Amino acid sequence: MLESFRSGQRWLTLLFVAAIGGVFIFAFGSGGGGIGPSTPTGNAIVQLDDVSLMSRDLRRVQRTNELRLREQLGDAYEQLNADQIVASQSLSQLVNGVVLAAAAQDLGLHVTTDEVRRVVQTIPAFINAEGQFDPGAFNNFAQGEYGTQRNFIRSFTRELLGQKLIGLLTAQTSVSDAEIDLVTRYELEEVRIAYVAIDALTLPDGQEISDEDAQAWADAHEETLRESFAARAESLGQAEQVRARHILVQVPLGADEEEIADAHGRAEAARSRIEAGEDFETVAAEVSDDVGTKSLGGDLGPFARGGNDPAIDVAAFSLEVGELSEPVRSEVGWHVLRVDEKLAAAPATYEGSYLELAREAAGVERAADFAQERADVLVSAVEGGASLEDAAREAGLTLERPPSLTRRPDGFVPGLGAAEALMTTAFTLEAGQSSPEVFDVAGRKILVQVLERTAPDEDTVASRRADRREASLAQKQNAILESWIADYRRQLEQEGRLKINAELALGS
Repeated sequence: MLESFRSGQRWLTLLFVAAIGGVFIFAFGSGGGGIGPSTPTGNAIVQLDDVSLMSRDLRRVQRTNELRLREQLGDAYEQLNADQIVASQSLSQLVNGVVLAAAAQDLGLHVTTDEVRRVVQTIPAFINAEGQFDPGAFNNFAQGEYGTQRNFIRSFTRELLGQKLIGLLTAQTSVSDAEIDLVTRYELEEVRIAYVAIDALTLPDGQEISDEDAQAWADAHEETLRESFAARAESLGQAEQVRARHILVQVPLGADEEEIADAHGRAEAARSRIEAGEDFETVAAEVSDDVGTKSLGGDLGPFARGGNDPAIDVAAFSLEVGELSEPVRSEVGWHVLRVDEKLAAAPATYEGSYLELAREAAGVERAADFAQERADVLVSAVEGGASLEDAAREAGLTLERPPSLTRRPDGFVPGLGAAEALMTTAFTLEAGQSSPEVFDVAGRKILVQVLERTAPDEDTVASRRADRREASLAQKQNAILESWIADYRRQLEQEGRLKINAELALGS
């Protein structure tokens, strides 16, 4: 439908929710290829009584919603694979629209031709420069988007019916000062916490897995190891490598053309000396500006592609063994290269890899056990009445104190990242209270203590009422509508009146 018409419809926040964190899953039945107890006939994707909506109708809604979401998300749209979000939410919006219209008719509501005409003739997209209704603009839009004027009028009538019903359902909704204040306190309340984070992935310094321990782990977990090897075989193999030497003649940052040419000349002179029979290592020790390799005769050691400046990689892997390169320019200067050895790629074998894989897995397992043991010590102390702060000090562990927290949907805690369960617990604790619960967050065992809890003062809460009233009312109305539509939709499906083909609509 027209964006200029939709912009004033607050209920669209219910019918299309930009669900960044996930895709709405239809689950009202299991019959056929749809999402309800039965599937529409023919090519319809949504069928309710005598109303049949096709893929064209879904694409029209998707275009509007995609544009809106792209404007909101920018580059993040592609990163989030938001096309699937838009498709699923648009189908939900389409279904909810016909459900509302059908419910309105079932309750005896109706829309007259004059009502439709009055609204259509005030839509800005159909008004010409003289401020008059433009039949040509209306006809072009109706035919381009809906196929015919008749299809447009039918769809528009359903939307007006839905709006009438929504008006009835939400007309008596109100929100009290107490409700607004409760939400305000909830959102503005802060806690200052301290936490202990115990690494559960890495063994402490000084501990290691011996060959005997690794072999014992391998003997007990051969099937697991073979699965791990199969999944990682490509990365475990040795890539093609070269062993090379170089002489570097450095070019200063910001050097002019004369300085660059001078450095190139010195590199050429070094190369000429080697070609004339001097030893590469001797010339490198005398000329090279690379302090890390000149005492080694310019030896860079073995390296795979990507291990050096791209210009050096290209030159080294194109040379034959013993061949000298022309001066090669990198970010730091001019290089003269010689390849001493080429090492062919070697695919990994299970026999050659399993012991290190076992050592790694055994280390992770032992690290997790060790972390749990240390966490259990803290739990026992907290359950015995000690504060986490005292228990951590006794155990020689560091207590982290991030900035004050407010409730966030993603549960973000500085230093930890997303930790929703931890944040929920933190807001249930009183100041000075420690929790005996151990949270697993990003490979760490976490215990938490609340140091301070701060609630907004009454003046702050009161000052927010006016600004929050409209948003709080809309939120409450949407909750009512969401529940009502879901119940009515379920009823229509159970009666066999509403049929949806999600497979055809979403291509799944």
